[in-house]
Parts: sequence; structure tokens; C-alpha cells
Amino acid sequence: MIKLSDVKVRLQYRWRVRQRLMVLHFARLQGPTAAGRRFGVSVRTIRRWRARWRLDALQGLVPRYPRRRGRRITPRVVELIGQARRELEYGAQRTQLWLRRVHDVRVAVGTIQRVFRDIGLPRLRRTRKRVARQMKLFEKAEPGETVQVDVKFVKIAGRWAFQYTALDDCTRLRVLRLYRRLHQSSSLAFLTELCRAFPFRIRKLQCDNVLTAST
Repeated sequence: MIKLSDVKVRLQYRWRVRQRLMVLHFARLQGPTAAGRRFGVSVRTIRRWRARWRLDALQGLVPRYPRRRGRRITPRVVELIGQARRELEYGAQRTQLWLRRVHDVRVAVGTIQRVFRDIGLPRLRRTRKRVARQMKLFEKAEPGETVQVDVKFVKIAGRWAFQYTALDDCTRLRVLRLYRRLHQSSSLAFLTELCRAFPFRIRKLQCDNVLTAST
């Protein structure tokens, strides 16, 4: 019996050829009808394979697929794909989502790209991605015009403490202190440290509710 290694068969078709050889071998022993029931192949197909085998041996069992298969989607879906590109300027992936969500139609991305190419639709222009811009919050013109003060409850070395933080809206200078308790004396002590640390006069303090309540 001829082996697959003796004949040049493309790698992607070797399993198909081997399967068809098994069907033909079973059909030779048990008959085409029994082989069709065993492998789920029609008798007509088995006879066609046998005729090709007798004519061209293994080369006759290589699948003969057309170079380009016809589309399996309806003209309505083709029209919707064209609409998504012309009117909505969608690419293949966004068109796939639009068809599935709006029209309840499931089409592969590769099929959509082929339809774009077949009906002559131009490629979408690449748009420049927006660069994230850092927002400047509470920016002031002069140092000390506004100082933001915040209090957090933090855990350091296994112990809890209150973290006082002050930030100048102009120079972005920051002063940070830790206190064991959130109390009026802690807030006054932090304000004293703040006036001593900043090299400019503080005109306005903007505090959170916690610091306001403690003072």
C-alpha cells in the first residue's frame, strides 16, 4: 500500500487523505454502504473517492477546494457592513460589535475585512491617540495664596496615627507630620510647624471637615 511519505501531499491535507484511505479500505472489505454508516459519509462520496483513487492514487484523495469560496452571508448583511464603514466609519471589530448588538447578526472579523475589500471601501485613516494630560488643580499665582490641608488615618510600623499634610497650590511645597491623636492641640501644633516650615506668608488655609472640626 502506498504511504503518505512516498507521495508529496501538503501537510494541511495529510489528515484528510489518511481519513479517506481508511474509509476506502473499510469500503473494500465491508462495502460502501457499511463504510458510509461507519464513518458518516454518503455512498456517492465514497464512490467518487474510489474513482479518484483509481485514477490518480493518493493525489486523487487530496481535497479539491476552490481557490475562493462564495460568501455565506446574505446581501443584507453585506449592505449593513458597507453602511458601518461609510456612515459610521467603523473598523472590522467595531462593525462586528455593532452587527451583533444592534442587528443580532454574528459575522467573523475576517469576513468583514474581506467584504470591505471586495466592495472597494478605502482603509480608515489612522487617528492620533489622545495623550493623557495632567490636570493642574488649584494652581495659584503666588506662594501662600492657598494651602491645602488634609488629615489621614494611617498605619505605620503596626501602629495607627493621624497624618497631617499641607500642600501649597503655587510652589507645590508639602509639609507632613504624624500625631497620635486627632485633637485641637495636634491641629495647633501642626499649624505652628506649618508656619515655621514654609518660607512665605500663608494667606489662606483650605482644610477638610476633620481638621475644621478639631480646630
